[in-house]
Amino acid sequence: MDRRQFIFSGIALAASASLGISLWQHSLQPDTDNRHWVLAALLPALLYGVLPQDPTLAQQQIARTQQAVSDFMPYLPLRQQQELHQLFNLLANRLSQLGLTGQISDLPELSVMQRLELLQRWRDSYLSLLQQAYHGLRELLYGAYYGQSEHWQALAYTAPRFR
Repeated sequence: MDRRQFIFSGIALAASASLGISLWQHSLQPDTDNRHWVLAALLPALLYGVLPQDPTLAQQQIARTQQAVSDFMPYLPLRQQQELHQLFNLLANRLSQLGLTGQISDLPELSVMQRLELLQRWRDSYLSLLQQAYHGLRELLYGAYYGQSEHWQALAYTAPRFR
């Protein structure tokens, strides 16, 4: 987020607070629903160009990747689990989402290119917290997607065989 976006985000936040507009949260849901909501929004952007062109196949792969993330989360160190849950909750909260993304609209309402630009801004941000959020999400989601054996052929990867 550059200086101009930060200033405009602050102005928008101040104006909405003074007008009493509720930007709080799209709905109060447990962590897993927030995870599902955020992943459904960010996966198409992060996997842009890799997902199939057919929307039904793409949705199936996104759903399998979300399930893989849910299956893998308990194996992460507790600190990383807590940080990811906090990130999912912050992105589901419209007020904190405005601060993190500079966007007033919900993540799913943004176009795929806007979401991709958002992730690239996080990657190149001078704030190490945004860089950490980007790299943590990227590693988790790439691991969940490419950890599925159906995607190994595209990488020319063969699993090691044990005796």
